Amino acid sequence: MRRGSVRGGGVAPGTSGASPLEPGVRDALDDFIRRRAEVLSSADSPDLVSALTDLTYALIESVASGIDWQPGWSLLAVGGTGRGQLCPGSDLDLLLIHPKKATNEAVRSVSESLWYPFWNTGLKLSPAVHSQSSALDLADREVVSAVTWLDARWMAGDRGAAQTFAHEALRLWQSKAPKYLPALLETTMLRHAKHGEVAFLLEPELRDGRGGLRDVHVLSFIERSHHHAVPVAMERPLSELTGSHDALLRIRAELHRRTNRAQDRLLLQEQDAVAEGMSMSSADELMSVVSAAARSIAWCTEESLRRLSDSLNRRYATRFGRPIKVAPNLAMQSGELLLTDDAEVRTDVTLLLRTAAAAALNRSAISRETLRRFADESPVMPNPWPDRARNALVALLGAGKDMLRVMEALDQYDLIARVLPEWSSVRAKPQRNAYHRFTVDRHLCEAAANAAELVRQVGRPDLLLLGAWLHDIGKGYPGDHTDVGVELMQTIASRMGLPAVDVDVLVDLVRHHLLIPDAATRRDLTDPRTISFVAAAVKDVDRLQLLRTLTEADSIATGPTAWSDWKARLCDDLVSRTEAVLSGRRPPEPELPVGPDNERLLNESRKSGRVSLSVSTHMEGTISIAAPDRPGLFSLLAGSLSLHGVDVVSADVWTTDDGMALDVVHVSRRIGGETDWAKTERTMNAAIEGTIDLDVELAKRVSAYRDSQQDRRVRHLSAEPAVFVSDDLQERATVVEVRAPDGIALLYRVTRVLSRLGLDIRMAKVTTLGHEVVDAFAVLRVNADGTRSKVGEGQAAEDIRTALLNELRPD
Repeated sequence: MRRGSVRGGGVAPGTSGASPLEPGVRDALDDFIRRRAEVLSSADSPDLVSALTDLTYALIESVASGIDWQPGWSLLAVGGTGRGQLCPGSDLDLLLIHPKKATNEAVRSVSESLWYPFWNTGLKLSPAVHSQSSALDLADREVVSAVTWLDARWMAGDRGAAQTFAHEALRLWQSKAPKYLPALLETTMLRHAKHGEVAFLLEPELRDGRGGLRDVHVLSFIERSHHHAVPVAMERPLSELTGSHDALLRIRAELHRRTNRAQDRLLLQEQDAVAEGMSMSSADELMSVVSAAARSIAWCTEESLRRLSDSLNRRYATRFGRPIKVAPNLAMQSGELLLTDDAEVRTDVTLLLRTAAAAALNRSAISRETLRRFADESPVMPNPWPDRARNALVALLGAGKDMLRVMEALDQYDLIARVLPEWSSVRAKPQRNAYHRFTVDRHLCEAAANAAELVRQVGRPDLLLLGAWLHDIGKGYPGDHTDVGVELMQTIASRMGLPAVDVDVLVDLVRHHLLIPDAATRRDLTDPRTISFVAAAVKDVDRLQLLRTLTEADSIATGPTAWSDWKARLCDDLVSRTEAVLSGRRPPEPELPVGPDNERLLNESRKSGRVSLSVSTHMEGTISIAAPDRPGLFSLLAGSLSLHGVDVVSADVWTTDDGMALDVVHVSRRIGGETDWAKTERTMNAAIEGTIDLDVELAKRVSAYRDSQQDRRVRHLSAEPAVFVSDDLQERATVVEVRAPDGIALLYRVTRVLSRLGLDIRMAKVTTLGHEVVDAFAVLRVNADGTRSKVGEGQAAEDIRTALLNELRPD
């Protein structure tokens, strides 16, 4: 159905052809508007959908009662309206069927009388007007219209005509199933790719995501096609998904009610309010319900679509073909892995993991009969595990992305917890920060899948895979997740039957899984104390390489902002320097990054006494800035970059013996398109010369940003600002670390405070963690005689903390 169109000559509200409202219709409209407002302001979420549907159906009947219905004319609710699933922001999908020979004037008159009253209610009306034949012709051409007509419900007019149309729409759908079903499969796959997983994403798309409401509708369309492949595909009755579908529908309705708009993505800042409206204890409970419902829907959809696709493609002649033995106790039949008759599930503790590994390595599914048998009969793993079980787990994890579907199949029957009891604590557990995109359990599986692509970088691939799969297992328990994870890993790794030396390595992988990225992105890598600290923690080169590889696998699994070429370069630099110390070699001495372009910049700036800027970047890369050094220079440069929409992720600050500054700034992205670098250079010089007031100019940008949806999201998700000052972390400077919600000109504001406190910035690194940033600076105090020294502890450090917190806290 074409949205927002009136076929056959309908008119928009307010045009001269619109009919005046009859008194009875006006009363019905007023009553509907009043009662709908009451429902939206006070209805309990479990009743919201049915209450809105009942009200809307009653309104449709009242409006239609004023029409002199003739034979062949009928009004039908279609799509979601026909299914009786109206949320506050849902479109009102109506179809007017008329005789083929009806005149344009008659069609226009009836459609005006029907549509005009609905526009007065504020409802989003999506009307269509067709003869029966034109509606079916449209369905023949478009799968979207074909499925929309399937849920047609008679509302008014000629009931016989409506029933005939519904019957013919279903008959068309069934007769053209070989054409419709492949198109339906394709659009479903594209929709999943676009919107992602409902069960595992931090901010799921409740309607269109994988495991969302549309998937249940797709399954119902498939079931009604009566294609010969459907009995193969629909092994699990659709009725089993009723509870999951209704749970997501109620949550979607409450989301619409709370946001007062047709919003189907459950954003973080809305989750607390929706949970409250659903009478749930917390947003965590809400997201657990979402995840559980979506997992059931996605699991049923995935299996049904796979089976249907296989059947349509005739990859398997019959699902009852002869099983082919592929491994001890395992056979392949119609593309599924199943147990052979001689399999001893109750006594073979390795069989579950061996089956899972075989399925992942063969890129096949485990039959549901086999999964149910494991759920009924599989024993609890002994302590310690037999080697064969541990090897099977490593093989499963080593299958990479093909492991994910198998893990989800096991989890549908609670079989991962049968192997690893601690898994229950992280299952479907949300991570309520914008840095992570997945629930804890899916994050762990994604990290392991990523690690499988990197195993050639380490000497012990098995420990890398196990460490990646379990590095955040402590997030399912109270307390610091790393400290808890260390204790859990000690228990789990020992239970798996690993030797003590391997247990020690896995424990260290959990203990230090954040060490490499934290040190690389927040510390001066040329400072000997930084390298000594990392070397002492990791102990040997093998652990160092495992941690470096785990860092990459973990970061990629975290989210799109968690790994970049810049972060990889920093991690590799840290690892290279640390490896030198662990191997008894001297790390390379820090050198001024002097190259042909930087030498040119310095010489130009020496001669002119002004800023010189060079860009070797497009969307990601480096900007080199040379200028005569002066107090607060870096702050002015940072403010100028911010004014031109440049997002700085790190900066190396250098000073030559003749008093020239060379700042090498790394850029992750640009805000608002391409940057005019010549204009940016002019702004920097104007800021240094005092002919432009950065505070005033930046305040305009901040004012425009403040209270925007993005700004509200940042403030909702981010913790209170925090400042940490230490003289001990680096040998040559004091470290100032700032955690704060991200925002325009944040780097400028922080560095301006440091400059006003008489601090010289020697190194700056900026890391964005979703909607929060961590800025780390190595600073020296400029003394009265021009010398520089560390800040020192006590009041000096407290003054820095106080000044920065006063700047960062909201007004």
